[in-house]
Amino acid sequence: MTSTEAVTALIQAVGPDHVITDENGRALYGKDIYYERCPPLAVVKPHSFDELKTIVKIVAQENLAIAARGSGLSYTAGYLTDQDDTVLLDMQGLNEISEINQDDMYVRVQAGVTWNQLNEALIPLGLRTPFWGTGSGLHATVGGVLSQNAVNYGSGRYGMAAESVIGLRIITADGEELLTGSWATPDSPSPFNRYYGPDLTGLFLGDSGALGIKAEIALQLIPRPAEVRFAAYSFSDRDDYTDAMGAIGRLGLVSECFGFDPFFLSERIASTGLSDDIDKLLGIAKGQSSILRGMKEAFKVAAAGRRYLKEVGHSIHISVDGRDDHDADSAMAIVKSVCENLNGREIEASIPKVMRGSPFPAPIMLLGPVGDRWAPMHGILPHSLQKTILDDIDAYMDSQKDVIEKHDIVWGLTSNLIGQSRMLVEVNLYWKDRRTDMIESYLEEDFLKTKETYAHDPDAWKAVGDLRVGLADVFRKLGGTHLQIGRSYPFLESRLDTTAALIRAIKQTVDPDNRINPGALGL
Repeated sequence: MTSTEAVTALIQAVGPDHVITDENGRALYGKDIYYERCPPLAVVKPHSFDELKTIVKIVAQENLAIAARGSGLSYTAGYLTDQDDTVLLDMQGLNEISEINQDDMYVRVQAGVTWNQLNEALIPLGLRTPFWGTGSGLHATVGGVLSQNAVNYGSGRYGMAAESVIGLRIITADGEELLTGSWATPDSPSPFNRYYGPDLTGLFLGDSGALGIKAEIALQLIPRPAEVRFAAYSFSDRDDYTDAMGAIGRLGLVSECFGFDPFFLSERIASTGLSDDIDKLLGIAKGQSSILRGMKEAFKVAAAGRRYLKEVGHSIHISVDGRDDHDADSAMAIVKSVCENLNGREIEASIPKVMRGSPFPAPIMLLGPVGDRWAPMHGILPHSLQKTILDDIDAYMDSQKDVIEKHDIVWGLTSNLIGQSRMLVEVNLYWKDRRTDMIESYLEEDFLKTKETYAHDPDAWKAVGDLRVGLADVFRKLGGTHLQIGRSYPFLESRLDTTAALIRAIKQTVDPDNRINPGALGL
């Protein structure tokens, strides 16, 4: 059977309305936020488990490659391909919430359910998942996030997205179903317990879709917190800022805790439209103006190759959930005491309030304040290395000053607490370049009209890519790890030989013909 005949068979299996074969449509699916790769042979949108299994079996029979995509809002080529024989699964059609079990406190969702959709369904029941979504959750799907793994809402207390999963329904490379945990039995199957023998669930989390296709996910449920408290602090000294974030993390009391350097804070304010007036947003509460002075100073300093000024006012933005007023107030009092003991000055908690008030906004941060392109690069390290990594990032970016100035690249840093032992540090890069049709497909026309447009600058795009590679090496030297591994972060080459050999053996077992997303994870 030729590729054309294979596509015809797919159309017959799911209907012509669920298969994209035209050149422009396929090209759109050959892009993510940063990369552009080979368009897939066809894009297929299953709407049931049976359709999904049929699609995978057709692909297997014809020895084609296959990859799964959620909303596509990633930046590491996780679902992209260099092979022109790849069938791409658009999983957004599998978007039903299968079961909400209030007695046993789990929820089953199809892989294409969005975090916003899940949250809205759970609100009336007074329930929530521990990790409850990414900022892109208006579009980001549960399956896509778990293929990438992620942090955001709930991560300060409950960790990464994968840590809220208790069972998976996987479609294997030959189109068969595989269930994990307590779910994996013919006798009264129920996904109430992730652990029964080896943790097979964990194999398929953070795998960039390379080991199997997630069809359905079971997530833990918890009672929705009755009370929320917010706080924000500025720090004129970066060492105090990092000490405070580590101390807050170790307490295990905060649901979210984000740290921003002044440049990123200004970019976030401008790009999201939170405020046209930094003074108003930050409030300069308690009569303290150090953060405003720092913001102004940050604007004065050229972002390209700047040496980080320790006096420019780093800020921490905190949300605390509680069972009742006393629980929330007492936890927040402890957190505030930590910040104040480390010379933090309280400012208006506008940012965490806005984030919780509208947790899943339109993804307007895909563009910078003037319509510039955006691409992040991150790493995860223990609390004890946050100071070191910030210094190492500064040193590396200073070493790249000429390249940064030449291409007018600007950058800012954020930090994000993950449970009691980990910290995500992210470098956000902005440069002037053409915005792609993939990016535009997620943004309203009225919003796009407010942004400048630019011609494609392949040299600047490559320079950003080179910076991201260099930054990944900075993290690697400290033993850092990553989310959204895809085809961008060094994975196998950074593992011990014995570990890499085991991962390759697992891939060989579950996908012996290397058809599922070949190239992801470096496999």
